[in-house]
Amino acid sequence: MRSGIGDYTRHLLPYLREHCDVRVFVEGECGEDEELAASLDPKEHDRILYQLGNELRHAFMPRMIRALGGTVMLHDWVLFDAALRAYPGLERGGLKGHALALREGGLAQARIYARNWLDRRHQRRTPERTPTDLARIDGVFLSGWHAAEDAGRWTGDEAWVRIPAGGVHEIAASVSSDPGRTIGVLFGERVLAQHRCTGEETGKRLEVDLGGVDEPVLGIATHPVVVTAEQRRNGDPRRLASFVEKIEWRDDDGWHELDMSLPSSRPIAPVILSRDRFRLPLNRSVVRFGDSFIVHSNYVKQRILRERNAMTPVGVLHHGAEIRWRDEDRREMRKKLGLPAEWFDGFVLVSFGGVQPHKRIDKVFAGVARARRERDDIRLVMAGGWTGEGASPQELARIHGLEGSVRVTGYLPEDDAWDWIHAGDANINLRGPTSGGTSGGIFQSLALGRAVIATDAAEQSELPDGCILKVPLEEGEVEGIGRALVELRDDPTRREDLERHARDFVEKECHWGVVAAKYAEYLEGMPPPRSKKRASIPVQAWREIQLRKAQQRERT
Repeated sequence: MRSGIGDYTRHLLPYLREHCDVRVFVEGECGEDEELAASLDPKEHDRILYQLGNELRHAFMPRMIRALGGTVMLHDWVLFDAALRAYPGLERGGLKGHALALREGGLAQARIYARNWLDRRHQRRTPERTPTDLARIDGVFLSGWHAAEDAGRWTGDEAWVRIPAGGVHEIAASVSSDPGRTIGVLFGERVLAQHRCTGEETGKRLEVDLGGVDEPVLGIATHPVVVTAEQRRNGDPRRLASFVEKIEWRDDDGWHELDMSLPSSRPIAPVILSRDRFRLPLNRSVVRFGDSFIVHSNYVKQRILRERNAMTPVGVLHHGAEIRWRDEDRREMRKKLGLPAEWFDGFVLVSFGGVQPHKRIDKVFAGVARARRERDDIRLVMAGGWTGEGASPQELARIHGLEGSVRVTGYLPEDDAWDWIHAGDANINLRGPTSGGTSGGIFQSLALGRAVIATDAAEQSELPDGCILKVPLEEGEVEGIGRALVELRDDPTRREDLERHARDFVEKECHWGVVAAKYAEYLEGMPPPRSKKRASIPVQAWREIQLRKAQQRERT
């Protein structure tokens, strides 16, 4: 399936089959040479090997590990997303959610979970305060707005908007809310229009006459606001007051419509469980019930051993990589990819992989901007899909004045991504906070023979210095990125030395053939799954649950 661990498994399997007879089990629809996980009989196999990380589609594995045991290739220490999918009660909260947090995370994580739940409860009960300095806030959507949706956007108890035009005569807002609520349009302290919702209409058009005002600031106030039972069931803590589909205004040139997707200057930041995702690994069903483990770093190995507090077989091996480097001139590839001519002879930095806040994307942009003060031919390619969390790459480029020096590709198939990595002079892949997972993007870059800039912390600090330049986390981070970029740009000999070490590292230590042989060696020395030794009631119970789920999916 389309994911980092899906790609990892696809690359590993042909080499692993040179050492072992491998059968592949999945949940849901089976592909060629795949079987349903619920049909797995532990007694038919010497080992069970899980490829498990923080992915939603891996949510069936924690229960499977509890029932069957086996060897877990643990790609991430933090299993927050997989745990929420496996145990939906965590998202809803309440007694069941707190009990699950205690079971899956222990006492320390249960306390973090409880604090988050209390903060969400407080936010549901407390309206956001309107800033007293609205006139000093730049932008269109000033305060009190939730994130934009396809059909419009929700407001809080009060939401304020500036019409970006002079001589505004009329304003019309198309709004709706729950029955019994009253929506008012405010100008200063005056209520210019009001509507009591019955639930029968949608997009009620409220019109106000201003008589010709420059850039007027209006408010949309709703009363009373109550968090609905449906929101509570789904763990949605937002105070959703009114839904605004459209805002229009009339000036001397006629009617105009506001772009409802524009960013909010002071957006409402709802407290959600994901706020504490890196403090909630929620992995005890995996770490406590796995019989043995394989991991990518000593950082994760030590965390497993501390959690289990018992003698546990744990093997450490590198992420795999294929030999993909090319002799073709990278400048020719830049031309094929349609980059502007001024990019051909400059220094191009590539960030490959999903664009996510914990990859320090804001620091990457700041570091590139710093480096360009000294060398204005340094440019950046963001080769990967944006998750939609935090500022977008385009917004960050605008903030740092890099609009013409950044190319954002969006999600790329692997083959296309390799072209972009080859076209670059170096790769950057930072982490902080860390999920404990080794970056596949780093090893894809090494496979193309490119040096990498990484974070000198957690699992990334263990990467080889010969082909990895490391920058500090937090203090001195932006300066470190800037210095590394200028150094690589100015010193082709240094860059060539790093690339030579990258090729040497791939050939000798992390080629898929080397990794697969290490897998086989570890598996041979690890214990068989505990369910192989005896008939187990948990195994039968788990299998029946999985078969019922499969039947339900078929009916659906």
